[in-house]
This record gives sequence, C-alpha cells and structure tokens, in this order.
Amino acid sequence: MDYDGKKTYISKKEMTSFIFGLCGQNMVYSLIGGTFFTYFMTDIALFPAAIVSVLLIVMKVWDGVNDPIVGSFIDRHTFKSGEKLRPFLKYTPLPVGIFTVFLFLVFSTAEDLLWLRVSYFVIVYICWDLTYTVQDVSIWGITAMVSPNSSERDKFVQWARTIGSCVYSALSVGIPMVLEMIANAKGFSMALVTFVFAVIFGLGGAMISYRCSKAQERIRVNKAEQQASLAESFSLLFKNKMMLLVTVANLFGSLGFGVNLVTYFFKYEIPADFVGSSGVIGALGLTTIYFICTGLPGFIGMICADKMKKWFGSYVNVLIFIQIVNIIARIIAYFVGFEGKKLWAAMIIIGIGSIPSGAASIAQTSIFCDSIDYMEWKTGKRTEGITFSMQTSFTKISSGITSGLAALVLSALGYKAIEHAQVYVGTQTAMFDKWIWPLVVLTPAAASVLFIIPLLFINYTNEKRAIVESDLNARRMGEEESGLSPYASKK
Repeated sequence: MDYDGKKTYISKKEMTSFIFGLCGQNMVYSLIGGTFFTYFMTDIALFPAAIVSVLLIVMKVWDGVNDPIVGSFIDRHTFKSGEKLRPFLKYTPLPVGIFTVFLFLVFSTAEDLLWLRVSYFVIVYICWDLTYTVQDVSIWGITAMVSPNSSERDKFVQWARTIGSCVYSALSVGIPMVLEMIANAKGFSMALVTFVFAVIFGLGGAMISYRCSKAQERIRVNKAEQQASLAESFSLLFKNKMMLLVTVANLFGSLGFGVNLVTYFFKYEIPADFVGSSGVIGALGLTTIYFICTGLPGFIGMICADKMKKWFGSYVNVLIFIQIVNIIARIIAYFVGFEGKKLWAAMIIIGIGSIPSGAASIAQTSIFCDSIDYMEWKTGKRTEGITFSMQTSFTKISSGITSGLAALVLSALGYKAIEHAQVYVGTQTAMFDKWIWPLVVLTPAAASVLFIIPLLFINYTNEKRAIVESDLNARRMGEEESGLSPYASKK
C-alpha cells in the first residue's frame, strides 16, 4: 500500500482481522443500539413506557459519567508490554457477551415484580456498559495508533467504519424482522426467541470481536506523555475544541427521536396487509423494510467518503452537507404523507436524502483522530482514551436521549402496549394518531438543523493538518520542528 508517497505500515491481514472483529462487536451492539431495544423494553419485557423513558435516560447519564472516567484510566495506564489499548481487546469480549445475554433475559412480566425486574435490568446494564465501554474505547482508540501516516489511517478508518456500519445496519434492522417472523410462524414467545438471538449474536459476536486485538500499536506513548491524574485528563479534554464541537453536534442530533417511533407507527397506523396478507410480517418486519428503504442508500456515501471529502474540502463540510440533504428530504416526505401507497414514495424520498449520510461516522472518526494529533502537537500529550471515550459516551448518551424522549412522548400521547389483537390500527389514542407521523418524519430534520450549528465553529484546515503531521513525525524522529507548536516552543 502507498498513500501520498509516504511509508505505509498496516498489512492486509491486520486490517482484515480488525474489521472481522469489528463486525463481531457490531453484532452485539445491533441488539442494543437500534430501535429494537426500546421496543423490547415496552412490548416484550412489558415495562411501562414512562418507566422505560426514565430507565433509558438515567442509564445514559451513567454512561456520561462512566465513559470519560474509563477513557482517562486508559490514557493513564500502560501495560508491561508497553501497549496501551491492545490488551483490553483481549480481555473484554467474554464479559461483554455474557452480560449481553443476561440483559435480554425476561424472567417475568408480572406487575407485582416490576421493582425486581427494574433492579435486575439496571444492575445488568451497568455491568454490560462498563465492559462494553472499555472494549469500544480501545477499539476506536487504536485506530489513531495503527499508523503515523494520517492518509493510511484515514483509509483504515474508512474501511472499518464502512464494513462495521454495514454489519450493524443490516443486523439492527434484520434481526427484529427475522425473530418476529420465527415467533409468528412457530408460535414461540417473542421473549424466548429474543433470548436465543441474544445468545447467538450477543455472545457469539463478542467472541468474534476478539479479532480486533490483532491491530498493532505503532505510536507508543512514553511515560512523560501520559496524564498524571484524572484532573489533567479532563483538562486536556476541555482543550480539545474539535472533539467538543462534534460532541455537541451529536448531542443536538439525538433530539431526532422520531426514528425510535417507527415501529409503533407501523404497528398502530399501517394495516397489517400493507405488504401481504400472510400475517408473518408484522410491525418489526415493516420497520425493517422502512430502514432498508431509508438507510441502505447510505452505503453509497460510505464508499464515496474520501471523494466527498475532496469535493467539499474537509470532513466537517461533508457533515454539514449530510444534514442539509436530510432536512430537505424529510420536509418533502412529510408533505407527501403516508396514506395508502404514498408511504412508499415518502420512504424513497427519505432514502435518497440518506445517500450521503453513510459518510458521517467515517468523517467523525477522522475528525477525532485529527483532534488527537492536534492535542499531541499542542500539548505533548496523546489522548486516545479520553477522546474516544467521549465519542462512545455521547454515542450512547445520544441513543439514550433519543430512546428516552421517544418513550416519554409515547407516554404523553397515552400509549399503552397491546399484546395480542387481530387489528392494531385504531387501538391507540387520537393524540397518538395525530402526532405519530410528524414526529417520525420531522424530528430528525429539526435535529439536523441544530447539528449544523457547532460544526460552523470548527477551523482545522488541510494546511494546518499537514503542519501538525509533519511536526509530529519530526518530533518522534528527534528532528527539528516548524516551531509553530506551543509545546515545541516551550522546550
């Protein structure tokens, strides 16, 4: 491999192993990170919607406290081998898999045992989140250390994000449809089928994720570059303007909670014979079809991420473009409506608007990697742990806010889960029927407007990036730097 005429480091075998392991991790997260998790809590585990809202928001507040602490610990710790992240990728897969299985164990739905079920769920989730956070921070943190060549690193990130996102997207929308079809066809309970799927994809995927440990750390951190305390880690965190602005943008993006209402929309607003009269495909199946139509086109954006960067000058501009297209598409889809066959047209329009969105995760990871280099250039400290802990933290916090707001809105609309009915359409409140469509379609558009605002304050040009990379390479080789770095000027 050769990128920009610079030395390359990553072998095809190493990249393949890492991406294979990443696919395993996404098998696990596909059960929890998608809209199915909210549906599991309300309509399979049968927690009341108001309690689900509180649980999701409180658990994600825990994430917000937990992740940066974990990231700071990782930044301040080095193993005897001299490695910072790779050993964590060996030790975390098994506990992640076990706690994932426990999370989907529905031992009762009795109302008088609600306190016990809630307590069990919270304890298991805390254990799952802690182990998953350590693994996730290490997986994405190591992407900033696999190569000192930023162009090669960008390509590594692009492949990892593209394939990982494809696996996550396929499974997060496909698993609910398949398990519902199996339950309906065979007469099994949804709770039983969900538990079996948790064993297969949760525990099985976690074991596959061990392959991420094959990635190598080529940028080593000496003791002088490590943070001395938690306070110093957080001090460096709040100096990382690029990372903070992208994080705030994602927080605003989480207000698009309508994505978590799609299953409820299909269950209670769309006739069961929308795609046939067999009865095998239900609300979860229709949700899968919706996300295929509206999300699959994003694959084009993934494979064109580097081209989009060239077209728009930077990944920050790519993120802004993604949001603008999403806003326009969703407004048009809303006015098209969903009555009868119009729903197909609305889904296609949203799908067209999602084409560039596949590049979003690639763009954000690249920006985070750049921010780590910039902080090292500026302060002499590398912050993979605390930086990527913030990415994972706010990914989960955003997910929690999205899910929590969705559950809160369901409660406000008077929603009550109905277990068994021949016809679901017309069984919810008039408020639900009135607001569910605009909430599903327009809240993500409103969130996109807010998402753009913090990005307008990022100013990290390609010229500055080249200076940072050149100075860091010179610093590691013991050669003279440009003298523009505050850290170098103090030495």
